[in-house]
Amino acid sequence: MAIVSTGTDGRATWTYARPFTAPPVLSALAVDPSPGDDRAVMAVLEEATATRAVVRVWRTQQLLGLGLLPVIPAGAGVHVHLTAVGEPAPHDGQA
Repeated sequence: MAIVSTGTDGRATWTYARPFTAPPVLSALAVDPSPGDDRAVMAVLEEATATRAVVRVWRTQQLLGLGLLPVIPAGAGVHVHLTAVGEPAPHDGQA
């Protein structure tokens, strides 16, 4: 489990403390930095390997009174809670 923050492109990268034998099952939850406004944020998995995960956080924005239609990268500083479940790789090359 980890909490990582997004960069300017809305991406957050988590390198696991210990590799897995295969890409793990991941869960990602973005924390809305402005919960009082009318926008929402969502995390989307872009890459999952045995050593790291990359998620991108998107936020909605209003489109001329038509509602929250388009999404754009959320930008820097959005916290993402990540959980990975899988079989850890053996230590020191041991099986």
